[in-house]
Amino acid sequence: MKIGNNSFFESPEADIIQKDQLNLISDSTTPIFQKNIRNLRSVRLCADEYRFSFIIVFAIFFFGAYFLYQVQYKTGIDLIPLFPIDDSGFEKYNEHLLGSVKVSESAKNQPKSGSLLCWAMTTSVYHKTRVPAITETWLRRCDAGHLFTNSDRFLNASTPYHTVFDGLPESYYKLFWKTRLALLYIYKYVSKEFDWYFKGDDDTYLIVENLQRYLATLDPNKPYFIGYRLSRRTETGYNAGGSGYVMSREAMRIFTEKLFNDKEKCPYHEWEDYAIAQCLASMGIVPLDSRDEKGRQRFLPWRPEQHFYADLTRSFQMDPIQIWGPAIYHENLISMHHLYPDEIRLIDGLLYSIARGVWRKDDLEDVRNETTTVSTSMDDTLPPPTI
Repeated sequence: MKIGNNSFFESPEADIIQKDQLNLISDSTTPIFQKNIRNLRSVRLCADEYRFSFIIVFAIFFFGAYFLYQVQYKTGIDLIPLFPIDDSGFEKYNEHLLGSVKVSESAKNQPKSGSLLCWAMTTSVYHKTRVPAITETWLRRCDAGHLFTNSDRFLNASTPYHTVFDGLPESYYKLFWKTRLALLYIYKYVSKEFDWYFKGDDDTYLIVENLQRYLATLDPNKPYFIGYRLSRRTETGYNAGGSGYVMSREAMRIFTEKLFNDKEKCPYHEWEDYAIAQCLASMGIVPLDSRDEKGRQRFLPWRPEQHFYADLTRSFQMDPIQIWGPAIYHENLISMHHLYPDEIRLIDGLLYSIARGVWRKDDLEDVRNETTTVSTSMDDTLPPPTI
């Protein structure tokens, strides 16, 4: 076989190939071949239709589920429960977990009594970022400050930590169980000798002096539950967890001694703050209206700019949105939420370093005469956006 002189095409193999091709062409005109082609096309068409139908059904299901979620999220109406009730925590998240908690030297040396105990929940993911920001700023200004986490990784003895959550799953839907366990731990193993107990997050900023001044007007021997009131799914309301909430000594006693193990009065809910509030409400302890005399909120659970522009979900609000703009930064403000570590340090520096120089006692009257800081009422600000 020589390719150069086309001997290949004159070979017996070439003749066989040419005959097969001619037979195939001639067979393509037969009814059987044409029928097979039609069947093949029909199968392909059915497959395409099936894929298209699957895409349509999936899209309808996806957008339907998203719409249902939005309706439930905005209105608080449980059309279809999206998450099963989890009662396992009553057996798993119990006092037997507290026997092996690691406690730092700083935590051990915290005062055992006083006016205000502050505690914050965190996890090892934020030990290098969020934790230093709060332990170096507001947490150390409380009479006692404690950090509850899942590990001692990246933490030193000067950080007042307790590994209460060691070995527990990191899940938003387990926060109720972890908060419930932390409240028990504080009251039984840390101290029951404080007047007030503030719970915050690792992205919360607390103005401790304002909280102490406000709490001084209340009796810790009465069961108080204080924060930013929300109304979704409940008439009595609940306090937003992110901006922090305060429980009096008596409220802590009732929770740990009478409610901790009561499944009926303290049922599980995926929202930790809602579940804690419902638990307390079963004993008649409902959120206190914490607004000041001008109707301004003391706790800000959303980002500060969301409160500034009144960009808040109305269906969540227990109290009407009456104040926005510069008026949200008032002299009675207690806490803010969803802050980055650098923002926490910036706010702290503005309040305690720069302001200390600006508002020196000896110059206070002169400064007041030169510049007057007046809280802006809702009439002095732009109308809020439509929500």
